[in-house]
Amino acid sequence: MRRRGAKFWLWTNTRLPLHSHDEVLGNGVQIEVQARVSHEGVTQVFVGIYGTDGWAICEEFHDRRIGEHYCMALKWGAQRAREIVADTQEFVAPHRVQLTLSTVITDESVLALRRMEMTERERLKIRSDDAWTEYQAAKAAMLVLMRSTKVDPTVWADHKERLRQAIDRRASVQRAYLR
Repeated sequence: MRRRGAKFWLWTNTRLPLHSHDEVLGNGVQIEVQARVSHEGVTQVFVGIYGTDGWAICEEFHDRRIGEHYCMALKWGAQRAREIVADTQEFVAPHRVQLTLSTVITDESVLALRRMEMTERERLKIRSDDAWTEYQAAKAAMLVLMRSTKVDPTVWADHKERLRQAIDRRASVQRAYLR
């Protein structure tokens, strides 16, 4: 449920028909764009961005050109909303160590060998090899999906995220290993 701010209530006019576009981003942020034509013929756009809890992050409305089609106004509003979201999110470095990604080792002999005392260089070498193996597996899985004629969007997103994390992990481990 969205908790509207003051700008929304200033925008509201039940006498004018409107068209809307709703979107939920991957991080749960909700985008709402509404377009209408005023009595004077001016296309007006409302852009609302709401957090995962429903509270307004940003609300604004704009007067566009006279005679502009509502489809173009909705498209412009959605792009404006994405720009606002991008400006309000904190920067995440692409080379940051991915703590959520790690190779799962089930072989007891491999685990025992890894638990033995090793030098830091040997640990980094093993982490580098693991990162390379995970990258190769993620790349191969993505290539299989790319060759498929039909792919479920959630499967595509999962494989894309796996490949991104594998690349990030490989880069960060390599940077530490090559020092």
